[in-house]
Amino acid sequence: MNASLLRAALPLGFRPLIGLLLAVILLRPVAADNAGTLSNAAGSPAGTSDQPAASNRGTHPDGSSLPNPQSETFDAVRFNNESSSHYYNTRNLQLQPEYYFFPPDPPPLGAELHLFHPVGTGMPAPPELTASVNEPFYPVLGTRLAAEDLPRRQQLEIAGFRAVKTELQNELRSKIARLKDADAATQQQELASLARMQAPRIAELETTAARLRTDLLRGGFYGRLAGRGDWNEGRSWHLTSKPDEKPPRDPLQMEFEVVRSAAYYQDGLSAAQRRLLREIAMELQAEIRRSVEPAQPPDGDAPFFFSPETARIRVPADLPAELAGQIATFVAEKNGLKAELREAIRNYDGAGAVERTRLLDQLATRQAPRIAALDELAENIRRGLARVPDMPGPPVPPRLPAEIAARISAYRGHKLDLLKALHAMVAQPVPDTRPRQKVVPVQEEVAAFNREHAAQFAELRIEKDGIREALAQYMRGEQAMRERKSIDGLLEEFENSRQKQEVWEKYRDYQAAVLMPGLSPEQRRLLFDAAVEKLALPLPAGELPR
Repeated sequence: MNASLLRAALPLGFRPLIGLLLAVILLRPVAADNAGTLSNAAGSPAGTSDQPAASNRGTHPDGSSLPNPQSETFDAVRFNNESSSHYYNTRNLQLQPEYYFFPPDPPPLGAELHLFHPVGTGMPAPPELTASVNEPFYPVLGTRLAAEDLPRRQQLEIAGFRAVKTELQNELRSKIARLKDADAATQQQELASLARMQAPRIAELETTAARLRTDLLRGGFYGRLAGRGDWNEGRSWHLTSKPDEKPPRDPLQMEFEVVRSAAYYQDGLSAAQRRLLREIAMELQAEIRRSVEPAQPPDGDAPFFFSPETARIRVPADLPAELAGQIATFVAEKNGLKAELREAIRNYDGAGAVERTRLLDQLATRQAPRIAALDELAENIRRGLARVPDMPGPPVPPRLPAEIAARISAYRGHKLDLLKALHAMVAQPVPDTRPRQKVVPVQEEVAAFNREHAAQFAELRIEKDGIREALAQYMRGEQAMRERKSIDGLLEEFENSRQKQEVWEKYRDYQAAVLMPGLSPEQRRLLFDAAVEKLALPLPAGELPR
């Protein structure tokens, strides 16, 4: 049956939709074969100045030139509307693997920060994700960015969301800085006033974040044709192994994958439940690591999940009994909520999309008052911790002249620049969709790097020798030093304490969001998002479906 007969046989109300689908299906091969004449179809005569330069165009097997989406001045991917985006430039997109990107886990407060992920671990995450590292739409945005499937409208929405959020975060930071030396009563009054002013805008911002998650997952005509929708329909993460899967997969690993994905893709969850699911996923991953790594000695001050969700802190072992009891109650109540949520994800995993969403929505309603009560208990704990004198914090570095301290910091910065350059050179994973390239041994790459940067290494040695000489001169003239230390010992002590101070400087927003009394729960989430972004955690590589 041809297109006209099919339209005639259908009711009038269905004809526009069927016509649109037929246009996409029937005309697509013609458009692909004639991509070289795209500018002519748009009304520009061949040979005019509207044609891109020949160096920016590829070659069709028949000899005609093709637009190069990597170098064209006009990028149809970014500026076409949703129904036409990627129509020509990604005509083979359905043959490309779709990568999944999940964010890095926030570390405990004050933990050592890792600058890099292991090299060669997969498709690098799009760098634009850095600004959305703690957003509920991070994974779906990552997939859309990697597939170059982000229409202009959604780009502008995300940019507007980002601008409003940054403005609110800067307001909060400025107020905290001004209240640094104020008494507790003044701090409480001023912060409460700001919380009332910011509350409507933060609520609207969180609503926008939830809507962006849904729009990025399902939005756009192309997104629907590509099969995006309920994550459970096409996912490869399940709680049980397939019958023909040998050897069967680890049940704990499979549950981790399901829980981690549900935190971002499952409908029916509240924003707080999504954050709790992230905590559950982090706990499952830690359990998996313990099962494959040698047993570690017990940690007396192990961090625990506090508030806002996914934030972790350590507290001294000798807390007052009342405060220790409040913390124990908080942990027990939160663990109870997570146990219910984890059980629901297990029980509803095989249900249909509508039923699963309905059941989880009911659970969200039941858990909401208990989650709010946890926020109140957390505020009482913060007020108690504010009176504890030996809370974890940055160490005091050895007293050194400012000129020597500045030279040491500059030396460390130059070393770090070289390290980053080396890592960038060896960290060049080739996605599965690209042709295989010749693999160069890492030893050869490092040797080539050393030869190329020999001058910088020589300058570093001169810097280090100069610092050692300045330290020796300082130690000879410092008569008040109670204990004589070697130059290397003093340099190492200063280096270690300085590094820890710099780490704690990066945790400044994290510390305020988690421990400063007087902020509203919404403000804490707002500031914690800024804190995780400020940590500049390396973004995990993309994962292919199993």
